[in-house]
Amino acid sequence: MSSAPSPQSAFASLTAASGLPARALLLLACLLPLLLLLGLHQFSQRSIPVDAPQVLRLDTGHLVALGGLVPPSPPEQALASLQVPLLMGRENLRQPRWLLLPFELSSQPDSAWTLRIVHRRNLLVYLDGQLLAHSTAPDDIDQRSPALRLGSRTLSVNVPPGWLRPGRHELQLRLGAAESPTVGSVHLGPMADVSRLDSSRDMMAALRSATALGALVVGLFLVGVWLAHREALAYALAGAHLLLLALLLTPYLLQHQPLPSPWWRMLLDVADVWAKALLLATVVRLAQPHDGWGMRVAWAYAVVGTLVDGAAAALDQPWNDFGNPWPWWALGSRLAVMGLATVLALRALARQPRFDRLATASLVAFSLCIWAYVSFFSLVAPRWFSVVDINVYAHAAWVLWMGSLLYGHFVLTARRERVLRQESAQALSERTRELQASFAALQASEHQRMATTERERLLQEMHDGLGSQLMTAKMNAQTGQLSGAEMASAIDSCIQEMRLTVDTLSVADGDLGLLLASVRHRAEPGLRAAGLTLAWQVAEAPCLPALEGSGGRELVRIVQESLNNVLHHAQATRVTLRSEATADGRHIVVSLIDNGRGLPDGQPPGGGRGTRNMQQRAQRLGARVSWHSPAGGTARSPGGPGTEVRIELPAGRAFSV
Repeated sequence: MSSAPSPQSAFASLTAASGLPARALLLLACLLPLLLLLGLHQFSQRSIPVDAPQVLRLDTGHLVALGGLVPPSPPEQALASLQVPLLMGRENLRQPRWLLLPFELSSQPDSAWTLRIVHRRNLLVYLDGQLLAHSTAPDDIDQRSPALRLGSRTLSVNVPPGWLRPGRHELQLRLGAAESPTVGSVHLGPMADVSRLDSSRDMMAALRSATALGALVVGLFLVGVWLAHREALAYALAGAHLLLLALLLTPYLLQHQPLPSPWWRMLLDVADVWAKALLLATVVRLAQPHDGWGMRVAWAYAVVGTLVDGAAAALDQPWNDFGNPWPWWALGSRLAVMGLATVLALRALARQPRFDRLATASLVAFSLCIWAYVSFFSLVAPRWFSVVDINVYAHAAWVLWMGSLLYGHFVLTARRERVLRQESAQALSERTRELQASFAALQASEHQRMATTERERLLQEMHDGLGSQLMTAKMNAQTGQLSGAEMASAIDSCIQEMRLTVDTLSVADGDLGLLLASVRHRAEPGLRAAGLTLAWQVAEAPCLPALEGSGGRELVRIVQESLNNVLHHAQATRVTLRSEATADGRHIVVSLIDNGRGLPDGQPPGGGRGTRNMQQRAQRLGARVSWHSPAGGTARSPGGPGTEVRIELPAGRAFSV
């Protein structure tokens, strides 16, 4: 795989054009998120727990302005009667309060009851002056919420039957300082009946857990794809965005914050800024990768938002204290960034109507609608009705879309790899056939060349050897210079020459000993008849690559020419044929040493035809032939200074002697 396809090219290949007009797709992309939001609103309102017949709903009480940790008793300190859900004004954000909720029982329960409180403040829960439960450690009861958490928490605790005798009782809730002052509902009743009230909340918790896990897994996969293919920046942006969504869901899943305040809130608020910036950057890369100004806006917002929102979190600025300018910046900047992402996605859809762009535009608009809905009714107008944080639906939809994008990437990559494998196999097959045809032609040409070369060498050998002897014998016979015995001797010499040629042709494996033995077998009778003694000192040697094929004939001709020179010019009585390896084992030396009259003036022979032929044959072997005087130290023969002919043959590899 040469490179990873970009997300837009992947989905452009996997999805066909819808065939609908661009205006119809734009209208669908705008209406679909609004319809989904309306449906989720109705569903979330219906999922708010309703009263069961056996469950007491404590919805009327008093608010007492005391900050101590002991429940107040004098009723004259009550500020006012109120109803639950409790939606306090922003002026009471920083002051702890006591919420007193009286109730009356006609009979004592025969089993444990459950107290269920939906709240957003930290709570200490007393029943008739006895501590029953607390949502956080008592020492931290006045600590603010570490981060913006839209929605509420649920505190459920079992009440022993002995605490609920018939008569009047009072539930005392100490509300710690918090950014969001809501107490949603208070229910008391049998455990089974109260647990049914939490079914919808359990569903939301499961959805948040699944979404966080899915965002983590898909985000890591997308980042991994980017690490393998650095040119696909959209995968890195989308993966980082999903990882931040997983982080933003952790306050709903963790019982306790993993970092101390204000660091945990700073981390989450900055993560929210970067999540919005990365959403815009991802949309730019998916829909309009060449719009550089969109990327610059995203990075500028990320940098400025990190500084401003990080400082606000460090200073513990409330999200819904609109007397301070920071909440206006926080909500307004997020609205602007998400709105810009929606506009860019819709513009890309208008330019090129496709299913993938319709899905992207719809999901971005859906995220914007849900975020605006939850933020407005949780922070700006919390008195209108109790809102459930349904941002998780937008997160889940985006995770599914990025997961399908990852699936599309692998499907397209698999298709491309299959096509490339098929094309490569076809090209390889064609190339193999071409190479086989070329090799066959080259092999045939080489065989023809070798046959031609071999034929020319054989013709030269026959012409120079057997042909020369036959021609000499013919000329002598025509002039009547040969007797019958001499004619028979000449013919016998021709037969010996022919046999020597046949012997050298039969030895094609480079066996030096066998080649020299053939020379000895064919030449020794003639040497003996001429009064020459042939001494044999040939050592065992490996097969030499230089002597394979026709190389053996070249060596035999050099040795034969040397013996002829000894026979006709040296006036010697003894000649020694020797072979030995050099000290380094890289050469095998074949020497012919006679005890004749030696070289004239101790110098090697001149440039006669025989000498030139010997040197040319040695060059074809990759060998070197030289002439020396044995008296110079190479060897010493009795009866005269003599001559030594040295033939140095390459061994092909180091030979151990």
